[in-house]
Amino acid sequence: MSGIALAAATLLLLAGCAGGADAGQAAGSNSTPTVTATETPTPTPTPASGTGAAAAPVIPDVPRTDASIGAAAAAPTVVPVRVEVPDLGVDVSVAPEGTDADGALALPSDPGIASWYRFGPSPWSAAGSTVIASHVDSLEYGIGQFARLTDAAPGTVVLVTAEDGRVERFVVQTVDVEAKNGIDWATVFDRTGPPRLSLITCGGEFDYSTGHYLSNVIVTAVPDA
Repeated sequence: MSGIALAAATLLLLAGCAGGADAGQAAGSNSTPTVTATETPTPTPTPASGTGAAAAPVIPDVPRTDASIGAAAAAPTVVPVRVEVPDLGVDVSVAPEGTDADGALALPSDPGIASWYRFGPSPWSAAGSTVIASHVDSLEYGIGQFARLTDAAPGTVVLVTAEDGRVERFVVQTVDVEAKNGIDWATVFDRTGPPRLSLITCGGEFDYSTGHYLSNVIVTAVPDA
């Protein structure tokens, strides 16, 4: 797959899991982007700050472009508000998020609320990977429902509901648990190619010395024909 679009020297690096919150390093504005595919540098994940026994997705360089570039030609974005995996009892709200005041991916502390990366595709986009991420757990709220994603077998149904009530049905293709420094994030965040859904949380072994999980769980699903 091709790389993701680059803003003028602006890259977003969503960083490691710690302190019960998905955290990330970022740069640039939160303007809604219009994107074109170009090459992107190899991401270099950076540990997130925070302490505690919970952790969250490491997410990669996610470039975005200025909203003023080609804005008139941009198609309206359909915003997802809910994701369900009925066979696993997963039913979480979804909030559209960009970055917070610290330049981190803005993710709710409650693992019952997932974040859709609003600078990328949505489940109703004609192409590209829709990214929805959530905490795996939280000291305040406990284990999140995305912790169940490791049990999603190929063919498992995922339902995403939009704010206007429409529902898109996906089926799981793969479930990968990969070391954070070995993930091809350009593929996960690709804005080109066939439409697909990427659900992300932390998993694998927990490193008590750093307060981080060592891996990410990435569920890739495709529209149900």
